[in-house]
Amino acid sequence: METIIDVKNTNFHPLLKDIENMFWFFFLSIRTLSDYEIRNLLRQKNTIQEAYLSFNEMLDKFDRTSNIHIKMNNDGSATSTANILDKMIFMGRAIAVLVYEYLLSSNYFSKVKDDTEFKFLKHIRNGAAHDNKFDFKYKNRWTIGKTKKIEWNGLIINRELQDKTVFNDFITLTGVFLLAKHFSDKLVLIDSQST
Repeated sequence: METIIDVKNTNFHPLLKDIENMFWFFFLSIRTLSDYEIRNLLRQKNTIQEAYLSFNEMLDKFDRTSNIHIKMNNDGSATSTANILDKMIFMGRAIAVLVYEYLLSSNYFSKVKDDTEFKFLKHIRNGAAHDNKFDFKYKNRWTIGKTKKIEWNGLIINRELQDKTVFNDFITLTGVFLLAKHFSDKLVLIDSQST
């Protein structure tokens, strides 16, 4: 099932605003770096003043790591393809870790720590931070009950996921962004109730 994000009406709570901006920046960057005309413009603009940070070398490195291919069409337009799955997995993992840490160290922690969604996020974060694998054992003891299920948005975390891949097999970058949006909406609600 494809999820559509309402970009125009998405406005994260200040605590999580950097998460929202990271998400937009990631997709804008990938789209920009995959555009033939923009790439050529970037290469032309690499002047001597920018020599301390070679944009052309960075673009070449991006091309190698994303295995980008640009094909010129008969009508003069260009089509590009790139393998960005590993970059999407990295960004999803980073967002999961950051959202968890931002909430954990905030004044809102006491108000979200018992929520099912926070428990869900904790397991996503732990897997993201530890080799992108679910691990429900700590010192040979299970950290999740044998029949325990933690659900969010149609996804279920339970012991059967032990040692399974978190990103992109269980949850995607878009999925973790929507989880972050859930917390953003919750923080806005908490703020409105305290005034």
